Amino acid sequence: MRVLLFNIGFYSYTFLIAFTAWAVSYLGTIGGMQRVLKAWTRGVIWMVRVLLKGRIEFRGLENIPRDEPILIVSKHQSELDVVCHIHVHPNLAAVAMKELDRYPFLGRVLRGLEMVVVSVDGGPQNRTYQAVEGTRKAFEKGRPMLIYPEGTLMSLGSKERYRRGAANIYDALNVRAVPVAMSLGLIWPRREWRKRIGQHAVIEFMEPIEPGLPIAEFQKEIESRIETRTMELIEETGAPEIIERARDRHLRGAKNED
Repeated sequence: MRVLLFNIGFYSYTFLIAFTAWAVSYLGTIGGMQRVLKAWTRGVIWMVRVLLKGRIEFRGLENIPRDEPILIVSKHQSELDVVCHIHVHPNLAAVAMKELDRYPFLGRVLRGLEMVVVSVDGGPQNRTYQAVEGTRKAFEKGRPMLIYPEGTLMSLGSKERYRRGAANIYDALNVRAVPVAMSLGLIWPRREWRKRIGQHAVIEFMEPIEPGLPIAEFQKEIESRIETRTMELIEETGAPEIIERARDRHLRGAKNED
């Protein structure tokens, strides 16, 4: 019953927030839309606490530079991590595919929030250029940029190939990168209707990687830190059977389907 109430509450509230953000977009103010999203994150975290009896712990907030633009390179493990990132950074920027812009409702919200919309046309070099230039403009406005290097939601313990998007931005803009590990999939597993009651989960912002590393070395460092710490967080509060399955995937370097 608690899971049913959470699901009804989450999707109903999310629709209401999305509609409100769409309406506010006609006023031409990104600040208004960001305040709407901040209200969404508070509501969802409240539902996790009250309806699921769960607890989301934010760690390492002191590691986030506050006086400079930053690149946030994050594990993507649950729908909840989007909530958490916006909760910490209401002015967050992110990369979105231009194909989403074709949907009138969603496209208007993305444009209103000034997300970096990248077209798949023109090949990898063109996508890299668009992502770097879009991030540069976001940094000029003091906005952090969020990148999911695996590009998809991951099961607990699973790992996809880390793409070069974050590394290209890190290298081109000479910026510090904050790796983010998490165990939020313990509460809300990847693309699952079911949720776990009474579960404690963590999202952790680790110490920044300073600019200047070669791209290959940065790729290796960011992947190692995120994957190692994510597994440690799963082992910290997960149930034994969940830890066993996640550890097996982690040791095999398994993808979602493995």
